[in-house]
Amino acid sequence: MANKRPDNEASDGLLDGNEVVHEVRLGGERVDDGHYPRGTFRRTVSGMITVVLLMIATYAVPGLHWAQPWTPGEPVPFWNLVGREILGEGAAAAVADDETRALAELARAEVEAEEAGDTSGGEEAPLPPEPAVREPAAEDEPIPAYEAHPDDRLKVERRLENAAALDPFYAALTRSELRLPGAVTRAIHYGDSAIGNDGITGAIRAKMQARFGDAGHGFHLLGQPNASYRHQGVVFVEKARFTLCFIIQGCRQDGHYGLGGTTFESSGGAEVKIGTATKGAQGRRASRFEVWYAGVPLGGTLRARVDELEPVEIATAAGGLEDRWEVIEVPDGEHSISLRAAGGGKVRAYGVVLERDVPGVVWDELSQIGALTRRMLNFDPEHIHRQIARRDPDLLVLMFGGNDMNTKGTMAKYKSEMTEVIRLLRGGKTPLPCLIMAPLDHGEREGQMIVTRSIVPRLVDAQREVAAAEGCAFFDTYQAMGGEGSMGRWFRATPKLGSGDLSHLTHHGHKVVGGMLYRALMVGYRDFRGRVAGQPMKALEAIASGEAAAPSGEGGEADAATEGATGAAVEAPEAGASAAEVEEGVEATAAAGRAAGAAASGGEAAAASGGEAAAGGATAAERDEVAPADAAGTTG
Repeated sequence: MANKRPDNEASDGLLDGNEVVHEVRLGGERVDDGHYPRGTFRRTVSGMITVVLLMIATYAVPGLHWAQPWTPGEPVPFWNLVGREILGEGAAAAVADDETRALAELARAEVEAEEAGDTSGGEEAPLPPEPAVREPAAEDEPIPAYEAHPDDRLKVERRLENAAALDPFYAALTRSELRLPGAVTRAIHYGDSAIGNDGITGAIRAKMQARFGDAGHGFHLLGQPNASYRHQGVVFVEKARFTLCFIIQGCRQDGHYGLGGTTFESSGGAEVKIGTATKGAQGRRASRFEVWYAGVPLGGTLRARVDELEPVEIATAAGGLEDRWEVIEVPDGEHSISLRAAGGGKVRAYGVVLERDVPGVVWDELSQIGALTRRMLNFDPEHIHRQIARRDPDLLVLMFGGNDMNTKGTMAKYKSEMTEVIRLLRGGKTPLPCLIMAPLDHGEREGQMIVTRSIVPRLVDAQREVAAAEGCAFFDTYQAMGGEGSMGRWFRATPKLGSGDLSHLTHHGHKVVGGMLYRALMVGYRDFRGRVAGQPMKALEAIASGEAAAPSGEGGEADAATEGATGAAVEAPEAGASAAEVEEGVEATAAAGRAAGAAASGGEAAAASGGEAAAGGATAAERDEVAPADAAGTTG
């Protein structure tokens, strides 16, 4: 090998100095015999096997699911790495996927913790401890300042709109948290299959009862109108089925379907058993069973038996159709009740309530699987008013719309129907705060892509408009999930949050949405506590009953603008965080509320505003179709 300088010595061009060129001369020529060097194929095959194993690992190891080369709903492999960049969607899609992953991991942790907590091995687990009930408060005793809770550190994906409409509910909730005698806060939650299997409602119930006290499971039907009616935190055995009539069938001309929307009949032999849960932290005790039934001409006998006690014979004969209730009180603890049609005529009944006489929360799941919103108008108004008045709820929650996406009609007609339903159900109690939960995102496939059905945001906007007109709070479930395309992301998540029909949630998804609503409710609750702090204790009962309104306050936490408040990443409380550390994030809100409360004239205010404002006429723009004319089927 020899060094040779170039002919041009000048330092011009790209080089800043003399270039040295190495000239290499080979001593001989190598003859190509057509064979690759030894080990070439072995190394190639080993590399390919390594790549395949790494790809398999992304499906087998939960922490690597983000690198999966393909997931259902993506048009081609590696779409998550290159396809979105080609379409200029990389950054937005990456953020949305990160948020969905955070929610999926949160759901996974909740489910694992729930399963780990069941250490009974099939045996009945020990009962959880019961917090003490405080002495009755003096009327002029000031409402204490809000004490921070670890959940205050959790990120809120979507805040409630018009949260102040829930002030009477928050007043009742305050009394429950202060452990005042008899302070039971009840919510009745109607909806379609979005709340089926007690998924979303069970998740909310668990969180509310863990924080504010377990006052019992609540209302349960005497049978299953469909396979998706399965409650959590209760034991139900159908020994011999009653004949049933479900409200969506329009099968009762009298409109008497009971609180739960299904009536049950038997001339003899039908029997069911309902009891407290045998595991878990909630639903483990009851001190009162309340049998909901009808008095009817020539009615038979309904035999109720608690545990192994002597049965109670309930005569159902009456001169006409009547709403009746039978209350059976027992010592607080684990119990079950059997109900049997004992003959002597046909009995007609609705359900059983399991409750306790301790401060806490009861959250009734009243799912109407497959129902259009307007099916609730099949209730006889006076009958459902009596049923709701008897239940004496502090909050009405409605989550319909999934099936309405599949019908013909106009959006103006839908808003009119939604308005009628709200007014019908609120007629059972005044005031009855109401909360409208928007439907879940519903996806459809365009080729291999999963996109949001165009009807979804329009239906959400219609419900938002009706909620505002009727004085209800509103929770935008669709935007909380992530908005456009969120059901596709939830379906692709690990664990899956959305089901394969792209309209419903999985068990993990139920946990997520239930947690979202809980956190949104708690923002409004903290704001309320800030506004009433220092007021006399008697103000809580006055606000809950509608005799007075809470101080309005300015710039409260729950009144913040909701636009853009979607985010899904959840920051868990730091391990061992002290109450003082948690309180840091909410003290400013409480202080602002206390200042506003002090400005109110002695805590006395005008009566709470009603929610009976007219929805207003429909404009030409509003008369768009609820769904395409060829849409068919039901969401459930």
